[in-house]
Amino acid sequence: MMNHHDSALNDQDMQTLRKLSLFADLSEEEVREVVGSALPRRYPRGKVLFQHGDRADAFYIILDGLVKVMRHTPEGSEVILGVFGKGNAIAEASVFLGGKYPATAELAADSRLLRVEIPHFHKVLLRNAHLSLSMLKAAYQRIGYLVSELEHLKSQTGCQRVADFILGLCPKQDAGEAHIDLPYEKGLIAARLGMKPESFSRALKRLRQMGIEIHRDHVHVPDMSLLRHFAETGEICRMKME
Repeated sequence: MMNHHDSALNDQDMQTLRKLSLFADLSEEEVREVVGSALPRRYPRGKVLFQHGDRADAFYIILDGLVKVMRHTPEGSEVILGVFGKGNAIAEASVFLGGKYPATAELAADSRLLRVEIPHFHKVLLRNAHLSLSMLKAAYQRIGYLVSELEHLKSQTGCQRVADFILGLCPKQDAGEAHIDLPYEKGLIAARLGMKPESFSRALKRLRQMGIEIHRDHVHVPDMSLLRHFAETGEICRMKME
C-alpha cells in the first residue's frame, strides 16, 4: 500500500497546527510559511517513518492517526518512548539537533501526516526570530513535561500507572462516573507504560476491585475519586453500596 498526497491543508488541519505548542505564538500566515509547500499524506499502519540513526531531514505533524516512537535495547527488545496522536509533532527536536534521528518512529494506525522538510524550516528560522523563540519555548515545555512524567512513573507501581493512564483519558472532573474508550490496543498501552502484557492484565484485574468494568476497549469508571485516590496512594477503596 503506497502513501499518497491529499489536497492542500484544510481549515481543520490549520486548527490542528495552530494548537501545537510549536506554533502557538504564530499567526496563520507564519504557520503556512513554516510548512511551505508540504502537503498532507496518508500512510498505512506499520509504516516506518524513520529509524534510529537515519539522517534527520524532516519532522512530522500528526493530522490524524497514531505514531509510536521507540528504541531497541542491545538484546533486541523494543522500548516504547511515546505514543502520539493527532496534534503532536514527531522529531521536531531534530531541527536543532541536526545529524541523525535519536529513535525510530512507526505508525500504530493508518495515519495522515504533514512532513516538514528541515532545510526549508531552517531558512524560515533564519528569517523569523519570533519563530525561533517559539521553538525554544516549546522545546523547554516538552523537556519539563518529560522530566516530570519520568519522576512520576518511577514513583508508581505498574497498577498505579494504569490507573493514572485511565484517569488521563477521563473528563476533567473530580468525581462521578466516566465512560471512556482506550485510544489504542492494550499491548501498545502496556509497552507505553513500561509493562509486560501479563503485568498489564493483572493490573486491570486489580482495578476491577474498585468496580471498574473493562469490556474490550471500553472502560467504565464508576467513581473517579476512588481511582484518583488509588493512583496517588496505591490504596484500594471499594465503592460504598447504596
